Amino acid sequence: MAFPNVLLIGAMKSGTTGLYIDLATHPNVYLAQDKEPGRLCTDRMLTKEGRQEYAELYAGAHKSQLVLDASTNYAKRPDYDGVVSRALNVLPEGFKVIYVVRHPIDRILSQHHHEYSAGLVSGAVDTDIRRHSRYIDYSSYAYQLQPWLEAIGRDRVKVVGFEDYKSRRQEIVADVGEFLGLAPQGFKIKFEKVYNKSDGKPVKTSFWKGVAGNSLYKNFVRRMLPPKLRLAMYQWLLPPAPEKPPGPSQATLEWLRESLADDVHQLSNILGLSEPLWSDFPKAVDPELSRAPYANQKAVHASGT
Repeated sequence: MAFPNVLLIGAMKSGTTGLYIDLATHPNVYLAQDKEPGRLCTDRMLTKEGRQEYAELYAGAHKSQLVLDASTNYAKRPDYDGVVSRALNVLPEGFKVIYVVRHPIDRILSQHHHEYSAGLVSGAVDTDIRRHSRYIDYSSYAYQLQPWLEAIGRDRVKVVGFEDYKSRRQEIVADVGEFLGLAPQGFKIKFEKVYNKSDGKPVKTSFWKGVAGNSLYKNFVRRMLPPKLRLAMYQWLLPPAPEKPPGPSQATLEWLRESLADDVHQLSNILGLSEPLWSDFPKAVDPELSRAPYANQKAVHASGT
């Protein structure tokens, strides 16, 4: 059975769909028909049946190809805990991890628009973001990286800046390819294409969800459609997302910066940076903070604040 030896774990709303499609253009990369298989999120993966189902997603891979699982739920602690231990249990030795990080507040606002479009939140961004801890959790990148770094080490984890990927796409894809041992000339990227933008993104209606859940569609139609063609079909058939709701107040923006500042400092330390990765976050007041990468995150997220 073939299991993935590369995981693209997130972050949600940070350009993972674009990177997934860019990597798929290389002949030595094999991806499942579906982005977001998420099989490592449950203990079913530890059963014989679960492993068989997972392996079937990659049955078409050649021995010479890297096998990639792109699932952003793998970086959504604490909602999906235990992913790392399952990966260690199931995946081949030496597997690698790619993590795309975006300005944490921009990512939160994009997630909120995504969830608003899906009818999951009210659209009152100031209230929604404070009410649901997942917004802060999913943008706490050092916190999300912690178990991966402790389990497999820094040399097997590639952190990609979304802003860099957006502005220097060819260079960043080549850099990720080097991390994976892929020749840069193998990538056939269409630079005029931008994938999975929230603005105007198609909304999956209840009718479409019914079609997508149909066994005939899943087992036959989807298998015949490559990811790019499926995205084009969604954009043609489905209604666009609603307009963005009003943005957050200045008070909410200040609260977000304060809530995320420690994690930004920890992430910058992980990356070997002396300055915060995003310039609108202040430098760490306490220099000891940058030398204790995980202690603060553990305390904050354990307390639920």
